Amino acid sequence: MKKLNVLLAFAFFALLSTSALAQDEITDEDLRRYALLDEVVDAMKSEISDLTKEIVAKQEGIDGKRFNELNKGQGEPASEFEQKFMDLVNKKKDERIADIKTVNSILATKMISGGAKKYKAVKAALKSDEAVKERYAKIQAVMAASEDGA
Repeated sequence: MKKLNVLLAFAFFALLSTSALAQDEITDEDLRRYALLDEVVDAMKSEISDLTKEIVAKQEGIDGKRFNELNKGQGEPASEFEQKFMDLVNKKKDERIADIKTVNSILATKMISGGAKKYKAVKAALKSDEAVKERYAKIQAVMAASEDGA
């Protein structure tokens, strides 16, 4: 009887650990969804650059070269007008960055099964696990190839 209890306890713990491992496992589907999410965020980030270029192009008195000088704190000190313009541009950029963070948070909980916890696990694995990095790179390559063919 004692032997049976030990075996049952062992089987129970084995079952629990297998279940826990299955929940922590990062599947190719998790990586694919993470890649899609990453693609959306990257597209939104590139829109910030496009928006900034558009604002600068429309603004009389500041060209791309002067904007870059002001942005890097180089060249002549900013005039009052230039400072107000830079404040406006930075405000727009900050708003977009906040929007990106909100979208990223929503998508992380909705797109990836397991929600934010799984998202964070995938993100951490991509930083530290070479096997996961390789799988992710293959998934990104397939996605890029399908976009090129579309």
